[in-house]
Amino acid sequence: MYSSFDYHRASSLEEACRLIAELPGAQILAGGTDLLVDVDTGIRQAENVISIRDIPELRQIRRLGDRIAIGAGCTAAQVESAELVRRHFPELAEMVVQFASPQIRAQATVGGNVCSAVPCCDFPPILMALGSEIELRHSDGYRVLPLGEFFVGNRQTVRRNNEVLTQILIPLKPDRAAVSYHKFRRRASNSLAVASVAAFLELHESLCRTARIVLGAVAPIPLFAERAGASLVGKLVDEPAIAAAAEIARQEARPITDQRAAESYRRELVQVLTARALREALRRTRAGYRRRQESHE
Repeated sequence: MYSSFDYHRASSLEEACRLIAELPGAQILAGGTDLLVDVDTGIRQAENVISIRDIPELRQIRRLGDRIAIGAGCTAAQVESAELVRRHFPELAEMVVQFASPQIRAQATVGGNVCSAVPCCDFPPILMALGSEIELRHSDGYRVLPLGEFFVGNRQTVRRNNEVLTQILIPLKPDRAAVSYHKFRRRASNSLAVASVAAFLELHESLCRTARIVLGAVAPIPLFAERAGASLVGKLVDEPAIAAAAEIARQEARPITDQRAAESYRRELVQVLTARALREALRRTRAGYRRRQESHE
């Protein structure tokens, strides 16, 4: 039995903000790959559904000063192919390949993936590791906040009922910085992460200046492994340091046992994936630095 709701098609961001403020039980529809399934199965309730598919500014990827702005209505496939993303964040474009099937990638949006606030979502960990912020718009203005502050629980965020997520703002990486995303899934046909890890490293000379490690699918929210990241700062990122950080991340994880994996198995995955993500980020920082040096010779 299908759920019923009233459908509204916003032609501008102003109209979308007005509708979501006025209509009871309103939900925003972008790609619909999560929302329509959730409404039909009763996970989410919707008296009114507001489509934002026809709002051009939400489907743009552009440079804003020292940041790249990805519109919340951009599809995963659009992110993968965008020249700005491939130039500045090739790691993000590569992550999209792990994001469900080509059909879903062509429909699912970045904003929808973020707003669904499901622990196993792919975009939030890597975007958080990159230090991203988000913009939430309402009829009287907007607010910008770190993406890491957006999530408060499983399927719960700080987005107010009258707000629309409009864009994700990603700061450009320093010269010797890189990010890596690794996830484990049961089989290729099932894209849901059993556990995932995104790691960001910035080096100064031979030492780590910044380290951010974000764990996915092992806590109610995408989780900063703060102690694991802090353990690397000011140190040489070598195998002993990576192993120590991975063990700390294993301890910081807050997994549960469900039909896809046991709690103990997820902890082991976190340790393995953290080490892999750190090694890959380290390799990328070195490779990127060498390429930039060669281009100046």
